[in-house]
Amino acid sequence: MEGGGLPQFSQEDIMTAMLSPSERSEEEPEIAANITQQMLHMELDPLPRSMRSRFRDIVERLSPKKIIEVGAGIGHLSAWFHDIWADSDHPESYVMVEEGNRFGIILQRIVERFDAGSWCSVTVGSWDSMSSEATAWLAANASTPEAARTGSLLPVPADVIIVHSDWKGQVQDVENALSLVRLGGVVLTPEPLVPTADVGDYPTGKPSNDQQMRVEVFNQWIRCMTDWNETHAVGFTEVGGGTIVAIRRLT
Repeated sequence: MEGGGLPQFSQEDIMTAMLSPSERSEEEPEIAANITQQMLHMELDPLPRSMRSRFRDIVERLSPKKIIEVGAGIGHLSAWFHDIWADSDHPESYVMVEEGNRFGIILQRIVERFDAGSWCSVTVGSWDSMSSEATAWLAANASTPEAARTGSLLPVPADVIIVHSDWKGQVQDVENALSLVRLGGVVLTPEPLVPTADVGDYPTGKPSNDQQMRVEVFNQWIRCMTDWNETHAVGFTEVGGGTIVAIRRLT
């Protein structure tokens, strides 16, 4: 057989296998459940549980050595990952990125709770700034063997980057993430909500309220998705409460 008898998989086959559910229960781990209750008390909106469990399934299947989570919040998704790594191999490096100092302190408690300080860290600040610095660092060290590279704040090139940041900057955050994954690496994100309400007329690019801003963000998403489909493998999986999008770097 051509290819030495090895099975040949299309990108569609790969994405379907990667995004499928596992046999693990969707029941929320105890620590994650406590964090969800804390979010509700703080009037924060957690990702739907079915979405969190599917993110867990995908990450467990990919077994990344280097993983970055953008928009980690107070750890409602992070705790699902730590739960699976508590009784299996964990990544070499896992960085939880959060813009707010207050949430950064809460995330650090999760690191300590799971005794993960040797391989997991919290980085507080702007993802836009961090990703720009990391992209420049990669360019400057392109000719240096990966094992000899030092000095980067983030574990790049990453195997997996998860983006679930604030919806207003989500599309740009995904674009920034795509520049930091290795060849074959994956960016995971919830699909932005499709605007359904009548938002009225307004000059393109000049929204005056959140409803109009959602239209702008979704239009930006569609434009980027058109470009990404040309150079990346893109997959979707619908779960309760939304859709998870996986973008796999091919070039």
